[in-house]
Amino acid sequence: MDSLTQITLGAAVGEAVLGKRVGNKAAFWGAVCGTIPDLDVMLNPLFSEATQLAIHRGFSHSILFSIIAAPVLGLLFSKLHRKDNVSWKSWSLLAFLSLFTHPILDSFTNYGTQLFNPFSDYQVAFNTIFVIDPLYTLPFLVLLIITLFQKRNSKNRKIFRYLGLGISSLYLAFTVINKLYINSVFENQAELQGIKFEKYMTAPTPFNNILWRGLFKTKDGYYEGFYSLFDQTDEIKFNFIQINDEPIKEIEHTYAIQKLLWFSGKYFTITERENSYFFNDLRFGSLNGWVESSEDYVFSFRIINDNGEIKINREFPNFEIDGEILSIFWDRIKGI
Repeated sequence: MDSLTQITLGAAVGEAVLGKRVGNKAAFWGAVCGTIPDLDVMLNPLFSEATQLAIHRGFSHSILFSIIAAPVLGLLFSKLHRKDNVSWKSWSLLAFLSLFTHPILDSFTNYGTQLFNPFSDYQVAFNTIFVIDPLYTLPFLVLLIITLFQKRNSKNRKIFRYLGLGISSLYLAFTVINKLYINSVFENQAELQGIKFEKYMTAPTPFNNILWRGLFKTKDGYYEGFYSLFDQTDEIKFNFIQINDEPIKEIEHTYAIQKLLWFSGKYFTITERENSYFFNDLRFGSLNGWVESSEDYVFSFRIINDNGEIKINREFPNFEIDGEILSIFWDRIKGI
């Protein structure tokens, strides 16, 4: 999830653990701990783009990292706040829960989170919520701010504290239930339209949990479709995307391509432009795929042959978001 959401969650967890005993300091350190896992991006300049894919949401987002870092941070916090007479164990609990809830929340997005790193690079991705979802974050943030302005031992502080955590958790549960329903719609449509798929995925489109995208992988290619909870019918129009993996057959064994295949979960297609081949991660689709077929993929990597060494460079889509695009997107969410 985005940084603001993770700060809010970390602060709320810190408040729930020690807010009554140390006041707003608990929320502050909870917010700090909720930010720490994403500091892995600071290592990016030291590594190739292929390795960066493995580092982000890697060890810093693992269960083991939370276990190791929590007591260290807990000891630090206890030394900084000796006058509060709170044990390092209590501070460690705050640190662990604030650290650990970060990758747990990230696991509900479709990027992939390596919870079991370094023992496994398996990417946990439930695909139930977009990385930025205002309906999750804004009520949570407002209730947290109200909480922090209440007296430490007041009844209202306790009410707002758990109201924020409760509402956000219920919304997250809603996204899971919603996905189960969405999956049933896409599966039924695939059967009705005779799509024989090997595997498929569904994920919400940006900033909402109403309009969803489905992607079915077949032996020949992919079928991509969109469905809104407000659509008047369950019928889904699918767009076919050719697999086109031939251009990477001879370099598939290289480190860079292996990382791309792992990162994308093998949902990919290869396109050619500007005399270069591009590896496109189809999990994230294109920026305006709900309007028309497009090759402006969100995650697209130029494949570079540097004197026999295969390297990759992420290329961002040439796409401008304007009022017209947002209006069309809003209409599509509404089922228009």
